[in-house]
Amino acid sequence: MAEPTPFLQAAGSGGIGLYMLVGTLLIALIGALLWYVLNQQSAAISSQSMALASGNSIHGLTSAQRKRNNAIVVVGPMGAGKTALWTRLRFPDSATQPETQTSMSVNSAEAHINESKAYLVDIPGHQKYRLDRDSYLPMARGIIFVVDSARVTETVRTTAELIYDVLANKKVQTNETPMLLLCNKQDDPMALSNTRVKALLEDEIDKLRASRQAGLDSLRDAHVAASGAAAGGDDDDAAADERTSDFLGYDGKKFSFEDLPNPIQINESSLVLGHDMSGLELIENWVADTLHS
Repeated sequence: MAEPTPFLQAAGSGGIGLYMLVGTLLIALIGALLWYVLNQQSAAISSQSMALASGNSIHGLTSAQRKRNNAIVVVGPMGAGKTALWTRLRFPDSATQPETQTSMSVNSAEAHINESKAYLVDIPGHQKYRLDRDSYLPMARGIIFVVDSARVTETVRTTAELIYDVLANKKVQTNETPMLLLCNKQDDPMALSNTRVKALLEDEIDKLRASRQAGLDSLRDAHVAASGAAAGGDDDDAAADERTSDFLGYDGKKFSFEDLPNPIQINESSLVLGHDMSGLELIENWVADTLHS
């Protein structure tokens, strides 16, 4: 009779314990995988529910969304009141207006404003949402840029940079997209008037324009020198085109919003629930007029 193989000997002595250990580990692994899958599904459902509650929170555009011709894009620095404005426009009945806080994602939804149907988009002011902003600007029928009138002296540089980026967008320039510059938080005792806010921003944009053009000129000169005179003709033309698209206003003249091809309207507003929400009617009229133009 043949002797038992080493494998069977192991099974007969201590192998059963080893198999039990392996089986226990496999069961634990399968359980962990099931827990992970269920947890991911729960997170996805929660995310979808939050998106439906606020309209839509999206970072990518579908082809249908790109074809919209009624988009009003709300932009501005953090804490200026963009989401409050988006909420007031979407829920005109103050009794149904939810409390707002700084947005952590893009908010978008349909809204009826003065018998006009608008697609409202609220883009957070943080720099990490720049790609979202640049995705929505080409489809914008109108842009509302919200400024914190009470803190604009502290944030004038970042506010001017953001306005510059929006107005220098090639599609915004080509389409001559109208902009409403909204001097918000007029209920704050420290708030500046729209005339003062306009002057501060024009001064800062003028400085910013000069520094940006100096930087572009330096890069152009360095590129031309590196590429050589023989291949520099096309590069010179491309650099000149870039300089033109990035330059706001008239060369040799101090920057002024009046010199832009885009219609720029400047209004004051206060959007705090329980206070006189001054300026809201003007905003609604601007949206309706923009959609009908």
